[in-house]
Amino acid sequence: MLYNFVQCPHRLSLDLFGNPEEKDPVSVFVKLLWEKGNAFEREVIGNLRLRFTDLSSFSTEEKKKATDEAMQRGDDLIYSGRIRAGNLLGEPDILRKQNSGYVAGDIKSGAGEEGTSDLEEGKPKKHYAVQLALYTDILEKLKLSSGRTPFVWDIHGEEVDYDLDALQGKRDPTTLWSIYEDVLVKVTSIMDKKEQTLPAYSSTCKLCHWRTICIKAISSSKDLTLIPELGRAKRDVLLPFIRNLPELAAADISSLIKGSKTVFSGIGPDTLAKFQARAQLQVKPGASPYCTGPISLPVCQKEVFFDIETDPMRDLCYLHGFVERKCQDNNTETYYAFFAAAPTSEEEEKAFADAWNYIREARPCTIYYYSKYERTIWRKLQQKLLIGVQN
Repeated sequence: MLYNFVQCPHRLSLDLFGNPEEKDPVSVFVKLLWEKGNAFEREVIGNLRLRFTDLSSFSTEEKKKATDEAMQRGDDLIYSGRIRAGNLLGEPDILRKQNSGYVAGDIKSGAGEEGTSDLEEGKPKKHYAVQLALYTDILEKLKLSSGRTPFVWDIHGEEVDYDLDALQGKRDPTTLWSIYEDVLVKVTSIMDKKEQTLPAYSSTCKLCHWRTICIKAISSSKDLTLIPELGRAKRDVLLPFIRNLPELAAADISSLIKGSKTVFSGIGPDTLAKFQARAQLQVKPGASPYCTGPISLPVCQKEVFFDIETDPMRDLCYLHGFVERKCQDNNTETYYAFFAAAPTSEEEEKAFADAWNYIREARPCTIYYYSKYERTIWRKLQQKLLIGVQN
C-alpha cells in the first residue's frame, strides 16, 4: 500500500474501494517486470556464498511464525521472511543479523538509486524508501532493530544503504523516515475513508490496471494534469482557484501574479503563463503548435542525427544509430548503426566503442538528439565500461 501510494494515491483508493470488474488486464510489460524481478531475486539468492535460512516455501502465518523463530534463534541471514507489528505487515527479502538486532533489505532488479541528472550522484528512490522504512518500523516495534539503515541489493550487484535519518539536502530538513511517517498517516487516512483522492495523469498511468477508467475520468473533467509538466502536486495547488482546462484557458492570470511571484506556491509567473498557453491549445478547436521564439540552427557541412535503443529488462544499451547528412541535402542521408549482437557486456562495450569512434571520425559536425537521455546513457556507459568519452 505504501509503495502504491507513492506511485499514485488514487491507485490505492481504487485498490481498496474500486470495482474490481473495471480493472484493466495486467499488461504484458508489467508481467515481464514481475518475471524479471523474480528471476533476478532467484539468481541473487542462488549465488549467495553465505549460509541463510530460506523461508520462501512458507506462506502467510506459517511464514511469519518461521520468521519469528529464526530471529529468536539469532539466524544470521533470513530470506523471504514475514514480520508484523499491530497493523503493519511486511515481507522483506532479506533480514540480516547485525549486532543485537536485525536490518532489513530488498532485492531489486533495478538500480538502487535514481539519478537527478547525468552529472549528479544518485539519490534514494522514495518508493523503495517507504518499503524499507516499514520493515524497520516493524523491527523497532518488535525491539529487534539494529538501526535505521536498511539496504537494497540492486541489479548492478551493489549494496545501497538507505540512511532513513539522513537529511535529504543541505536546505531540505526532510528525512526518509519523516517521509515514511507522512505517507503512513495518509495511507491510514485513505483506508479509513477520511481522505478522498483524485485521479491525475502521469507516467505511471501506462502501467496501472486502473488506467482506462482514470483516463476516462480525467478526460471528462478536463483535468489540469492533462497539461504537460503540470503534475498532481501543481494541480492540487491550483485547484482552489482553477478547477480545469477551460477555466485556466480563460483565466485573467494577471490577477494571480504578485510581483515576481504568483499566489500559487511553487509556480512562478512564467510557468503559469506557459500552463495557460498550453491549456488554450487544448481547448481551442483546430489549435496547432506554434513557435514561441526564433529558431536558429547552426550551419555545418555535416549533420549527425543520433538515437539509441536500450533494453530496460537487461539494463543494456544495444543500438547506437546515426543518420549523417551533408550540406543540408536530404539526398545525402546515410545511416550508420552499431549494434550489440548479443545481450552481453562484451557486445555492449564493442557497440559503444564503435559508436564513439564513429563520432570522433565524423567531427567537425553538428549532432542532434531528442533529449538528454542519449547523453545520460553515454555517460553511464563511460562509467560502466571505462571508455574515455569526454564531452
